[in-house]
Amino acid sequence: MMELTIPMNELIICGGLVALCFLLSRFRLGLSVAFGFTFYWGFIEHKDLFFVNLESSSPYLILYFGSGVALVLFALFSFVTAE
Repeated sequence: MMELTIPMNELIICGGLVALCFLLSRFRLGLSVAFGFTFYWGFIEHKDLFFVNLESSSPYLILYFGSGVALVLFALFSFVTAE
């Protein structure tokens, strides 16, 4: 059975950064940090698991990566537009 783990030090760093962003009223930055951590953990940290054990699911990998790129583009667009 596959087991995905999150290192506790990375979880503490992510939680601390997101909490700091939210305390400083930087909500979009906090959400971007949370998304970046999730994308890093899911795609980069466990890519060997995805590519070795889930070879037949390449459409899902493309969908995951494509949605990540789309969310990054939306975040960049929201940073440059005024509120």
